[in-house]
Amino acid sequence: MKKTSTTLKERAAMATSVSAQNPFKYTTIAHSGHHYCSPLSAGIAATLLAALQLQAGSLVLDAGCGKAGLLRDLLASQPVCGVGVDINPAFLAEAANAWDASNPGDGRLTLIASQLEQHPLPAGGYDAILCVGSTHALGGFEPSLALCRQWLKPGGVLLVGEGYWKRPPSNEYLLTLGATEDELSSHAENIARALAQGFKLRLAMASSDEEWDRYEHMYCQAVMQYAASHPHDPDTVAFGERARRWYQNYLAFGRSTLGFGHYLLEKPRISRA
Repeated sequence: MKKTSTTLKERAAMATSVSAQNPFKYTTIAHSGHHYCSPLSAGIAATLLAALQLQAGSLVLDAGCGKAGLLRDLLASQPVCGVGVDINPAFLAEAANAWDASNPGDGRLTLIASQLEQHPLPAGGYDAILCVGSTHALGGFEPSLALCRQWLKPGGVLLVGEGYWKRPPSNEYLLTLGATEDELSSHAENIARALAQGFKLRLAMASSDEEWDRYEHMYCQAVMQYAASHPHDPDTVAFGERARRWYQNYLAFGRSTLGFGHYLLEKPRISRA
């Protein structure tokens, strides 16, 4: 399995950006209306967070948190503390503002601008880790599983979100993504790879077509709205064309080909080194 440093979507998006000074510009615009930067609905998110079964005071890492939407939801619903780590300053600023506005004076959320592997780890490890749509930040699915397992306390849980092929991708779709078929596997193989890393499977769910449709529609619309309202931005033409092409290929190929799985995994209390 190839290691990837960016998601398939981000890789294709960055290739169109002429804004060398802000490599996060396109993805920040495209996700401007999203609470979660992945195909996830509020209802399914609530189900996944409840399944974590955390104790009061648990410490949770959101690895590659983006806007930390899932982490903020967790802290709002459970008496736990959270650490969100990301390298996009715009996403972190939005997360901080949203949390402070809804929870003034609540210091349970810490946001850190850092590469994941360079952020300060707690001495005792984490009780839970969220890594949804961000395994690329740790070198890919299997490397992220291995590292998160090291960072978890015995009995800790990992909620990881990862893409998979619903069916073998066409060459045309792979060309659009700038990807190769071996960069993803199947939903079942994702689970098998997690088990091979020594985790126990608590729950596995896949994003629905409706969740994908909403995510991709909002993604495209946000870019098109930005382009219409910023006609003098030198990135506007490239960004608008990229968004149109991406959405066309989503409808033609991606909707039936690319899946997204959520895997809730437990590190055994007595586990291998």
